[in-house]
Amino acid sequence: MRRDLFAGIIVPLSILLPIGIFIPRYKYASKELKAIFYYLVMVSLISFVAIILKNQKINNLPLLHVYTILEAGFIFYYFKTVFKNESANRIVNFLMVIFPALCIVNFSFFQSIYKFNTYTRPLEAILITILCIIYFFKSGFFERWIKMPVNWINMGIMSYFPAASIIFILSNTFVFKSYDRDLNILVWDLHALLVLIMYLLFAKAFSLIRIKPEDNT
Repeated sequence: MRRDLFAGIIVPLSILLPIGIFIPRYKYASKELKAIFYYLVMVSLISFVAIILKNQKINNLPLLHVYTILEAGFIFYYFKTVFKNESANRIVNFLMVIFPALCIVNFSFFQSIYKFNTYTRPLEAILITILCIIYFFKSGFFERWIKMPVNWINMGIMSYFPAASIIFILSNTFVFKSYDRDLNILVWDLHALLVLIMYLLFAKAFSLIRIKPEDNT
């Protein structure tokens, strides 16, 4: 019951915080921040459908395979908007094409859609982590660094995807093969905590969007 409350209710509902902060700032937001907002909306919709399927005792893991493609698409597009270097943008464009193709090949020939995608999900997390590190390396640190929303978005990404990649690799073992229920609960509670931290950092990023007063002249 405790796990259901935290991982099943509190964390999924916490996504409403960054979404709620962003909505009144929508027209003032940059293109990269709108990409993250739409990503969060997509996560909300997929999560809602997944909960319905779970309550109906229907395997919702096929949704995860679709979700992985959509998540990668939104976050790759986000990095495409923040990278100003042409070479970096070419790499992101390549990933936006090749990664969905790899996902389709994976669930068509290697991993059933009714099991965790332990090949493509960790690969996605690793690629996103690498892109984030590249951005941090190229952006440098300066006086107003902490006041820029994009940097808080990247901190959110770094708080979740590196550690989550290990969970993704072992997810089939935890769910289908592990007989240690306490370990299973601990791992997925940790995953939920990482998600919560990411959402809170996204919320902070959105709170930094400047709302400009209306010009009534």
